[in-house]
Amino acid sequence: MVDLVKALSPAELIARGAPKMFTTSAKAWKDKLIEWFESDPNGPQRKLYPGQLEQVLIDMLAYGFSLLGQEAQMASEQRWLLFAKRNHLNVVAANNSTFRLKAAPATCQIELRREEGAAGSELIVPAGTHLNSGGENSLGFVLDEAVVLGVGQSVATVGTTASIAGTAGNSFLAGQIMGTVPGFPGLTFSNLSETKGGADEESDAALIERAAHAHDRISKAGPRESYRQQARAFSPAIIDVAVIRPEPGHIEVYPLLDTGLPSAEFCSRLYDWLDYEVKRPQGDELTVPFPEAVTFSISGICRGVGDLEDLRNQVEAKLDLAASIWSRRLGDYMALSALTCAARSVTGLVDIELVYEGLSSRQLEDHQFAVLTSISLTMEAA
Repeated sequence: MVDLVKALSPAELIARGAPKMFTTSAKAWKDKLIEWFESDPNGPQRKLYPGQLEQVLIDMLAYGFSLLGQEAQMASEQRWLLFAKRNHLNVVAANNSTFRLKAAPATCQIELRREEGAAGSELIVPAGTHLNSGGENSLGFVLDEAVVLGVGQSVATVGTTASIAGTAGNSFLAGQIMGTVPGFPGLTFSNLSETKGGADEESDAALIERAAHAHDRISKAGPRESYRQQARAFSPAIIDVAVIRPEPGHIEVYPLLDTGLPSAEFCSRLYDWLDYEVKRPQGDELTVPFPEAVTFSISGICRGVGDLEDLRNQVEAKLDLAASIWSRRLGDYMALSALTCAARSVTGLVDIELVYEGLSSRQLEDHQFAVLTSISLTMEAA
């Protein structure tokens, strides 16, 4: 069905730039003042020449007025959602009941293990116990809940949260975080899963997008965008959400993080966040599965002039950057010609032929995102 109603998106409005409410150019002010001096009935009405005292005064006034105009223009823009920044944006977005998300801490699963022969009594490790491995990986993690090691039990698994919010807690591989639990001699810990889910404070662009779609959160009747916005409000680490209804009464919410796939702990917490008594219709059965990563590789022949090895590095960097957009969106259409265009922007490249492997379709499913795994280019002198 053809949509006959066309409306500008927030991104298109931002690209057009903010309305100009004040004159900010010193040259424009200078032209205005000279025109007044030479032509206005209330002015001197005589020709102005360079070097005259009045010309010097006009130059100074034009510069001063341009500074005032720039300040006034900036103040005006901070009152508009699409152009506000930082603290001004916080206030403007709050008018739409949308508030900047704080930095989120990373999470992971920790295994607690006590020495053999020490399981003859019950051991309780309280929630909030701080675990720190020291050394290079000195970032601390805190137990999410109390752990009870019963008589004869030597191993337990529990979720933990980084003590410092932000991306610093991400990407510690299993076994990288280990040590002795303070206050419990003979009790050691190590992480079973990679730490994920940490995110810095929400960016201006992400907050603007959520605030611009604030009204989509009003309805709890189950529209897709309502689910997307509710999920986006869970963590600044979420960069895209796919909502799929495989059958009536069943909703699947696929979150994509800025680091890629979410962890099982992250999906579990997002599920708890989308509480049926507050966030979603009570009749919907909700699941939060993992998005599917579609991997592909690029090979090809490049013909160029100059240092071919340096040319290869530049082309690979351009291809990797151009392909990264598909790893940050779910259900995107992969316009592969964009990769060729990106490569051709490299100075010294004469011709390029690319071959793509691993893609069954350029149109990704709603829950899929694409990941470029490798680039193999054969360089030839033109």
